[in-house]
Amino acid sequence: MNNKVKIAKAREFCEKVRILANEYNLPFFIVTDGASATHNINCEAVKNARDNHIKWEKENGYNSDEDWSQELKK
Repeated sequence: MNNKVKIAKAREFCEKVRILANEYNLPFFIVTDGASATHNINCEAVKNARDNHIKWEKENGYNSDEDWSQELKK
């Protein structure tokens, strides 16, 4: 699987998690090879996980502010 396909699949997976979490009205943070997603509703564990991932992204040259979710709607 090439990198572009891997990233597309990772983003699709994260979006499905987002939809499911919304259905249950739950906060979440997910990271997989190629994508991550989060929605936090006053959960310290989710905040901590995302904050640590932001640190990792910055240390490894990734854009922690990237919002790929709009690309899925095209």
